[in-house]
Amino acid sequence: MRLVTLDFETHFSANYSLSKMTTEEYVRDARFTAHLVGIKEDWQSAIWVNADTFRRDSKLIKLVSESAVLCHHAHFDGLILAHHYGIRPAFWLDTLSMARLVFGAEIGNSLGALAKRFGLPDKNVPYDLFKGIRDLPLAIMNQLGDGCAHDVELTYEIFKKLLPLVPRSELRIIDQTVRMFTEPKLELDCAAAQRELEFQRNRKQSLLDRIGATTEEMASSGKFKDLLEALGTPCPMKPSPTNPDKEIPALSKTDQGMKDLLEHENETVAAMAAARLGVKSTIGETRAERLLGTATRGALPVYLKFAAAHTVRFGGGDKMNWQNFTPALKKCIIAPKGYRIVTVDASQVECRGVNWLAGQWDVLDKFARGIDVYCENSSMIYGRPITKADKVERHLGKVEELACGFGQWWPRFQIVCRQGALGGPPIILSDEEAKKVVVHYRDTHKQVVGLWEQAGNILEVLATGGSCKWGSLEIHREAIWLPNGTPLWYRGLERHEPRNGKTQWTVNRGRGPQKVYGALLVENITQALFSGLLIREAMLRIGARYPICVQVHDDITYLTPEAEADEALAFGIAEMTRVPAWCPGIPLAAEGGHSDRYDK
Repeated sequence: MRLVTLDFETHFSANYSLSKMTTEEYVRDARFTAHLVGIKEDWQSAIWVNADTFRRDSKLIKLVSESAVLCHHAHFDGLILAHHYGIRPAFWLDTLSMARLVFGAEIGNSLGALAKRFGLPDKNVPYDLFKGIRDLPLAIMNQLGDGCAHDVELTYEIFKKLLPLVPRSELRIIDQTVRMFTEPKLELDCAAAQRELEFQRNRKQSLLDRIGATTEEMASSGKFKDLLEALGTPCPMKPSPTNPDKEIPALSKTDQGMKDLLEHENETVAAMAAARLGVKSTIGETRAERLLGTATRGALPVYLKFAAAHTVRFGGGDKMNWQNFTPALKKCIIAPKGYRIVTVDASQVECRGVNWLAGQWDVLDKFARGIDVYCENSSMIYGRPITKADKVERHLGKVEELACGFGQWWPRFQIVCRQGALGGPPIILSDEEAKKVVVHYRDTHKQVVGLWEQAGNILEVLATGGSCKWGSLEIHREAIWLPNGTPLWYRGLERHEPRNGKTQWTVNRGRGPQKVYGALLVENITQALFSGLLIREAMLRIGARYPICVQVHDDITYLTPEAEADEALAFGIAEMTRVPAWCPGIPLAAEGGHSDRYDK
């Protein structure tokens, strides 16, 4: 198969640009204009042609259609090719996605940053010369074309350096990821989405009415801080990411201080925190609005960032995180006429995974025999038989198995339960009850506890640049290497003075020092293997027969003709439960369904 390296240069202005719009909005906007495209066939020198010439050149169109096409940020160039030219290449390659895998998502992976990292010439496109100009003068067109051809050569050189470092199976996943966005299949029930939008708006207003504050006060960090202090509650603070000597309000939904405000004993403070998150993020409202806007331009492109997380899992992108859609919003998304949406879910995959890593065979045997481990846990906790009908009690057993497996101690477990962990109901536990649950887990999962201790020793190996084999994993060059050759990076681990007899470790991934400890390392590895690699391997097999639409956590969603829906579901479940060679003996399970809606 030929390799074509490609880069579009397009019109932009002060009010029409990728800095102010999503990729989908920009490319499918009526104002979109392509100036030119740079093209490099295999190892030949890059050329450029203006967009009109490219459209009329049947040989170039055929070449691109039948080749593997390489870009830097292939979502962008790929949507241009598909939407404006009807071109869907034979295979997609993307140096941006490859770089995230090789170097980690936390550091800069722009074309310029990669060029600098590899000692190559810098980017050479004179953006300032053509900003706001739709019809380019010949002199500027020539200068832009030369710069574009240079960037195409740069992309190709970077690709050659990255290629030996990326497992071939991950290249196929990158291809699938790009196609989710550039070849969209899912549609929107606009009436249902409009109802969801109104519900979210009313919900936000009810939160504001309850505490008597304005949207502006809730959205402004400074004004929200003043409101808190007026109630006698200190505002949680954190170091500024740009200036460590300065503190800023810690009011994002992921900040522990904000989570504590949600649980504050003063109901007004807790309501304010809830309103702050409902107004500041406007997640439900903005997502419904964006889906409605996207539907006016066509099917719904699913933008996922490959290797966006430290554990190489997907992340959201293009201001539309499909990984966190609410069930109500998902039900607004529908299959095209004549098709069904199939979703298969790997059951308790991280729980099974951590027990397999630890060699906790008694728990794995229960899974293999179909025993409901969550009910069994809860029965021990409550001292009476718990069944699936006891939803709250059973859920506590589920939270125990999934949260305590990664070292959670009782005070944090108590808070997590109160907040409604894992999408379940809030569970109020006394200190003694929370301690009882955590001790119960550790008493019945001694091999898992031992695994945390082993992981603490691995941190020492990572920090000192040593090498060793750890089960199916390889440890060397400051990384944990998964069975397919994918790295989990732990660069710059720092040792700190022991506390309570235990060495403390931190790592800085661009957001300040973060604690690392044995149980957290186990959690990272479990996610990377069982919610990551195992799922991606199943995606490749399912995607060979059915187009993948979206991947979320432990789910794979794909499209099938109505007549094949039952067969497609059975096929997906079979592939999701196929035991990989790197984890022999693990009892896997999966469930799923199909619908005319994205109704997971």
